[in-house]
Amino acid sequence: MPHETLLLEIGTEELPPKSLMALKTAFAENLKKALDDRQFNYGDVTAFATPRRLAVRIAACEDVQPEQRIQKKGPKLSAAFDSNGQPTKALSGFLKSCGITDPNLLEQEETEKGAWVVYRSTQAGATLSSEIQAMLIEATATLPIAKRMRWQSYRTEFVRPVRWLVALFGKELLNCAFHGRTASASTYGHRAMYGDAPILLSHADQYEAKLEAGFVIAGFEKRQALINEQLNNAASARDAIASDDPALLEEVTALTEWPHVLSGDFDPAFLAVPEEALISAMREHQRYFHLRDAAGQLQPSFLTVANLESLQPEQVVAGNERVIRPRLTDAQFFYNKDLQKPLEDALAQLNQVVFQNELGSFGDKARRISALAGIIAKRLGSNEAEAARAGLLAKTDLISLMVGEFPELQGIMGSYYAQAQGESSVIADSILAHYLPRFSGDQLPSSMTACAVAIADRIDTLVGLFGIGQPPTGSKDPFALRRQSLAVVRICIEVPIDLNLMALLEASAQLHTVNCETAPVMAYILDRFENLLTERGAKWDSIRAIRARPSGIHNLWTASLDIKSLDRFRETDASTLVIKAQKRVQNIIDKAGPIATGDVNPKHFNVPVEAQLIKCIASLDAVQNESIDIRLAKVAHSAETIDSYFKEVMVMDENLTIRENRLNTLNHLNRALTDIAAFNLLQ
Repeated sequence: MPHETLLLEIGTEELPPKSLMALKTAFAENLKKALDDRQFNYGDVTAFATPRRLAVRIAACEDVQPEQRIQKKGPKLSAAFDSNGQPTKALSGFLKSCGITDPNLLEQEETEKGAWVVYRSTQAGATLSSEIQAMLIEATATLPIAKRMRWQSYRTEFVRPVRWLVALFGKELLNCAFHGRTASASTYGHRAMYGDAPILLSHADQYEAKLEAGFVIAGFEKRQALINEQLNNAASARDAIASDDPALLEEVTALTEWPHVLSGDFDPAFLAVPEEALISAMREHQRYFHLRDAAGQLQPSFLTVANLESLQPEQVVAGNERVIRPRLTDAQFFYNKDLQKPLEDALAQLNQVVFQNELGSFGDKARRISALAGIIAKRLGSNEAEAARAGLLAKTDLISLMVGEFPELQGIMGSYYAQAQGESSVIADSILAHYLPRFSGDQLPSSMTACAVAIADRIDTLVGLFGIGQPPTGSKDPFALRRQSLAVVRICIEVPIDLNLMALLEASAQLHTVNCETAPVMAYILDRFENLLTERGAKWDSIRAIRARPSGIHNLWTASLDIKSLDRFRETDASTLVIKAQKRVQNIIDKAGPIATGDVNPKHFNVPVEAQLIKCIASLDAVQNESIDIRLAKVAHSAETIDSYFKEVMVMDENLTIRENRLNTLNHLNRALTDIAAFNLLQ
């Protein structure tokens, strides 16, 4: 079979830059699946994406499927022909479904249940040209498109209006269409630098080279590497270091087809404004990369990525410098204006901003955070007054002009404003850090005061929203409670924080005016705790075994240590005996029902191991306040005695008194083991 390069390209109006990578990947994967489903063999797959196109090139693709072997099982032989040897209705229907009329083309197949008629044939494979239309539809049907568009009179929808379509198999033009565009061998170059003239492709392998001649670098990764190189070179030319911003780099790559990095300057007087505000103004509004010197100081300059190579780059730079000035002027004005507002006035304004209709204003929330942060700090041995003050001021920057313009600066600006108005560095740092971690893998608050405020803020939200019946659902989580719960878990187990979380939830519930049940909140947090530890390598059933203790889990940090200890214990020979024994104990107790719930009477022992087991149970009880490692060591020491008990003792003795006494023994053993961990839940 001939093997050639398959090329599909969809030309569009400008695609959404933040979705371009996902669209590129999905288009390639979907096309591969369409080929796999049809059994077309192929070689390397390369995906391309620019602001105006999605394309996939597939090397060494077959143009014909392998022969298709068809086998259909028909009716039983006894039901296929009548007494005169003529086909029955059942057989006639089967012949029709196979597309034949002659019963002699059928075969017989002997099975354990009798003989059946079978149709077997070989059918030539379909050609690529006959399947390309269906494959194109399949490859685009499930692209990750947030909002679809209609254009002109077309009723169909796509991510952006389609302007051209290329479908080539080597030199051969494939016949297909997409959203009103029929496939051709012509693509298009850079809109400004090349114009509207089509670029004819004589062969699919010419795609990248022909586009580069048309001032388009089709490969996303190639374009991204070029931009990164240009950024570093431009920064070095200024004896500076370009900002390392992968998200911004990906975005500007998605916005350009022929990237060219230029550098510009702004008035050094703006450096009096907090650098985070300047960086946000440059990044969010203009997609500029900021520069730092070798000492890490922000420089009054920037790098921008143009989508063309200008004959007058100085004019482009001047335009960018002119555009950024009012942005930085606004940031300067916001900062100076915000500094003039006393923090107490900002606190009063929070009373006018609704947090949640049933849970009150942000002023109400600030007072709850303050009280709860103080409680946490006291339990952690930290400064209660500082934590309470930091909690009270934590949300004051939400009504600032700066955060109103740049929401991503909340906490950051609050820290600046607090320090400028005489608050301690601990309080200022806690206002900044209480939003940490903001995302998976983000850094954690570094001080106990900041941890207290961070936990208080999230617990207040969790308890309140569960209290008014608004827990997250599978599709809705407007207050990001999953992320907030994970943040609490990470702070507790990674800082670490030695804190009774259940007691903290109860304290939070008392601060709310609505009736709040804390058990569902604790269960929700423990589910996140379980997921996180499982992702990090803990055995899921070890976590369940610790959760199933009668005391439950109240302290996430100590529970995480207990789970690690249990995982280590499971590597010992003793663990196998204990796990099997408690499973057996639980089964016997469950089947016996509430027959025996009293104390054990040694007078009814008639096998020596019974007394030995009671001593083991007593030894387990004696160390119930010790660390889990000590308690597991006792379990290991008792393992053989527990195992011997079931070998030498018939629990369900015919004598009712002896039976009840032995069931009482098992109840005590079960309780002593489960206090450490529910070993019966372990695999």
